[in-house]
Amino acid sequence: MRAQLRYSLAIVMIMAVGTGAGAAEQTFRLAVGQSASVELEENPSTGYRWEVDAKASSNLPILRIGDRGFSEREGGKRLLGAPGIHRWSIEAASAGTARVIFVYRRPWEDKAARSHEVAVEATAR
Repeated sequence: MRAQLRYSLAIVMIMAVGTGAGAAEQTFRLAVGQSASVELEENPSTGYRWEVDAKASSNLPILRIGDRGFSEREGGKRLLGAPGIHRWSIEAASAGTARVIFVYRRPWEDKAARSHEVAVEATAR
């Protein structure tokens, strides 16, 4: 089961891109059916949480985005209020290009503290 999960979440190619105007912070090139993982530092004790901004994102229907949740850093001590990692999986459901905008915000506030953009180029197998 674990090996099967690793295969389904195999990262095909991750390429960090510059932060210039219009540039994504991460780019994934995936064949349809392949997945990649996005890991973002999060500290839920402050009220901030990562979420997908569907309005700011584009062409989300070609993707399956899974929220894998928050966990403490590996090897880290369990400290109250310590940050950890929020993990997301992104699977190419059909061919095309998409942009996923993640925002780090408190649910009761309109403005995000920061954002993370992921570009996905999905190709047919």
